[in-house]
Amino acid sequence: MTDSARSDCSARSASSAAATVMAHVQTWRPYTLWYVGFLGLAGAALSDGSHSGWRLLAAWSTPTLGWLGGHYLSDYFDRHLDGIAKPHRPIPSGRLPASMALSCGVLLMLAVAVLAVLTGWRTSLVAVLSVAAVLSYGLRLKALGIAGNLVRGALGALALLYGAVIVAPLGWTLVPFLVAFLLHDTASNLVGTLRDIDGDRAGGYRTLPVSHGSVVGVWTAAGLYAGAIAAAAIGATVGHGTTRLWYLLCLAGVAGVGLMALVPLVTQRRLLPVRIALHAHEVLVLERLALAAAVIGLRLGAVPALALLIPALLLTWWTQRRLRTWYELGTASATAPRPKGTTYA
Repeated sequence: MTDSARSDCSARSASSAAATVMAHVQTWRPYTLWYVGFLGLAGAALSDGSHSGWRLLAAWSTPTLGWLGGHYLSDYFDRHLDGIAKPHRPIPSGRLPASMALSCGVLLMLAVAVLAVLTGWRTSLVAVLSVAAVLSYGLRLKALGIAGNLVRGALGALALLYGAVIVAPLGWTLVPFLVAFLLHDTASNLVGTLRDIDGDRAGGYRTLPVSHGSVVGVWTAAGLYAGAIAAAAIGATVGHGTTRLWYLLCLAGVAGVGLMALVPLVTQRRLLPVRIALHAHEVLVLERLALAAAVIGLRLGAVPALALLIPALLLTWWTQRRLRTWYELGTASATAPRPKGTTYA
């Protein structure tokens, strides 16, 4: 082999390796990665037990590993739908073999199982429920309307619960926050389905917007979000003094950002442009970090909460700008509303 041929072979190998690495990074969706760890920390903060370093680390790391595993498995289960609606994604484009995605998902879930067992029977039970939710969502419920949205929303509540039971047995003070994140993440997931109406319909998925229209989908998401904020406000009673004030101020800001996401959906609900729905979800991805950080600060104080929130917001904003639009829309512009013949009202 000549030097030139060896050089070309090396360049192709390096290019292939880089493409594989990028396919994994895209599958991770790094703009969503920090949130679930924040939920685990929030659950630990809300519990009255010892907030030792290793407990907080476990509360963050185990849900995060499960989140990554869930992304791999979700993309594996959705590979045929993505082949129709989003062929640019890692698996249908051939940059990430389906068998590798399945293997990565299973290995990450096994890591979750090991960590859960090491931290006790309560965390093991929550981990089992979480894995069951991931599997039922990916295999069946995602395609079955609001049931899929609720199961997907339950993953956030389970991450909160996981962090809580690492520190102490479940207490009643956690209940408003479990409700808040269940409703919030259900609403967020429903907004995601508003972005994917055309692809879901083509793939035979009967999501709420596909079955009942974008108007019903938008108002349902708005109602769920309002319920989440109300439940989170009830949770303020567990704070004291300055931490309660911090929490309420943060919650007011969070609600304002949530309105920024939802108002464009409401005003354009009958003929909803894809990019409007995508942008709404991008805003909610940032907003929910602040909501989780507010809960952390309610018990641990504003300084550690802000120390976590600021870099997470910056990383999330940057990775969304670099990766999100392409991952969801590929090369399509999707700037124009749907033609009248495909309006889902």
